[in-house]
Parts: sequence; C-alpha cells; structure tokens
Amino acid sequence: MAFSDDGNYLAVIPQNGSNLAQSHPFYNDHGLLVVFSVNGTTLTKVAEVKIGQWPQGVAWSHDGKTLLAQSMVDNALAVVSFDGKNLKVTGQVKVTGGPDGIRTSGR
Repeated sequence: MAFSDDGNYLAVIPQNGSNLAQSHPFYNDHGLLVVFSVNGTTLTKVAEVKIGQWPQGVAWSHDGKTLLAQSMVDNALAVVSFDGKNLKVTGQVKVTGGPDGIRTSGR
C-alpha cells in the first residue's frame, strides 16, 4: 500500500487470489488496485480497477494523478490514471523480470 504525497489517498493492491493455482477455488485471473480517501482515521473507498496477476507493490506520482502497480506474473507495471474519482489502466511497462519492490523518490 502507498499514501499519495498529499496524504489524501491510500492505494492498496489486493492479490485477489491471482497468486493461487488456477484450480484453487479462490483463484482470480487479476489483482486489484483500490484507492481510498483518507479523513483522519477514516478510509472511504473511492475507486477500484483490475490489474495484472500477483501484484506486489504500488507507487504514486508526485501529483497524485498516476499510479504504477506491479504484476509479477505479467512481468509488468500497470500505468493507472486517477482523477480523484476514477481509476483507469492507461498502459503497461514491460520489464525483464517480476517486479517486486517499487518506490518513488522523495522530494
């Protein structure tokens, strides 16, 4: 999970059973990216979008309008736009191995 730079949003990436064998009853062919708004200690779900299998990490852009979500099975980073209300997968960055740790630089 990762907080946006302004602290107003929290991004979480449930594996959603995408890390399980296809024969498993809880298997899903996708992970999820879920964004919550933060108000003190209260979280409110804002948006959810399907992403690749076996997600491992998520990072926000400094302006809070783009997220990168890792997918181990797809060997890729999903590029996801966020407008404060909706999430949309806008692209994918392929990598040579399974991405399993991500972070943006501090200011």
